[in-house]
Amino acid sequence: MTRKTLIIAAALGALAAGAFLAAPARAQGAVAQAMASGAVGEQSDGYLGIAGSVSDAVREEVNAINIKRRAAYTDLAAKRGVTVADMAAATGCQTLANRVKPGQAYRIGTGAWQTRGSAPIALPDYCATAG
Repeated sequence: MTRKTLIIAAALGALAAGAFLAAPARAQGAVAQAMASGAVGEQSDGYLGIAGSVSDAVREEVNAINIKRRAAYTDLAAKRGVTVADMAAATGCQTLANRVKPGQAYRIGTGAWQTRGSAPIALPDYCATAG
């Protein structure tokens, strides 16, 4: 199977993970504030990243959220017969397309951090059918 095929198969699981992904950021006020300010952002790999200067407490919360995300991706990947990385990437596609708000930071692959404007985010090619 190609990566694109796996991403398509995993996309259904990404929708199921959506509610989980939104909850940690809302529950963690400091992380939510850091996301609003652009210091923490979503990445195309399905994990949060540090885009600017943050406190140690925010960094620890981001790490904790990412550990929980990895556990969710692992569970969903096993249920769908795809890799954890592909499950995370499929979820990353959904998150970038549907949850990153204007003014928030995001990163595609290992590229530079960007700030979302009013236009949709230009997603990686493998997201074309997952969004």
